[in-house]
Amino acid sequence: MKAGYIVLIVIFGFILISGILFFIYYQSVMWRIYHYPRDNPYNYVKKMKRKRKTSKKKRIVFIGDSLTHGSISVNYIRMIAKKLGKNYDYINAGMNAELAYNVLLRIESIIACKPDFLTILIGTNDANAEIKNIPNKKMLEMLNLPRKPAKKWYIENLEKIISELKEKTDAKIALCSIPIMGEEISSKAFKQSIDYSKTICEIANKHEISYLPINEKMIEYLKRYPSNPKYPHEKRLVEDAAYKHFLFRKSFDKISEEYGFSLLVDHVHINTEGAKIIANLILDFILSK
Repeated sequence: MKAGYIVLIVIFGFILISGILFFIYYQSVMWRIYHYPRDNPYNYVKKMKRKRKTSKKKRIVFIGDSLTHGSISVNYIRMIAKKLGKNYDYINAGMNAELAYNVLLRIESIIACKPDFLTILIGTNDANAEIKNIPNKKMLEMLNLPRKPAKKWYIENLEKIISELKEKTDAKIALCSIPIMGEEISSKAFKQSIDYSKTICEIANKHEISYLPINEKMIEYLKRYPSNPKYPHEKRLVEDAAYKHFLFRKSFDKISEEYGFSLLVDHVHINTEGAKIIANLILDFILSK
């Protein structure tokens, strides 16, 4: 066989193997992003049933969306676990892209964990979808939504979530305001996050549960450490940031720095400083009870 053919075969083989490896890696990333985290409520309940005994540790269930899921932003639950240690079970009830309505659909899995503490951080996707008016038919079907998101519907679902948890668990509950959306203080999205957070505070007071002012703390931070975002909130950066993180192995903090943010990675998800704000508020809530 001529040397030229051998070289072509080697090159083709290298390309084929590389393509297969990339496909496998891509599928593993998609699995992480679009499936529940390993320490989710369903797995926790199954594990307890297999052991045929109840864990003696205090149980903390973190309810939320991608900010809680922790696959496309810095994971604040790991920060909390590092501080509190092995005396607690940490149950991640976060799921990427979800709205309050989706949490309500899976509320029984959360109740089944028999939590001692519950934190609720949901609403960013509700607020974002409403302001961008982006929920097309495909998105509605993907998230199993019966209607387009709106603030009134968000409030109804959030209050149902709280009522279910208060009625069916003995947990101490903390309701979190949503993080800032973008870091342009004058933008419509930023003001939307403030508006939703004020409503969340009112709901927490109405239901007599703890309120954790994440939005307010982030605004205080920005006043001390102003940022210089390179792109407006209208520029969608989520996919670009995920691409840089998973393919080029850049840290979320590095990506955040490249985009000019102080607390966020891509207008929505959080870097280490943003995660610290959430973690510290939740730690104060748990340790004060």
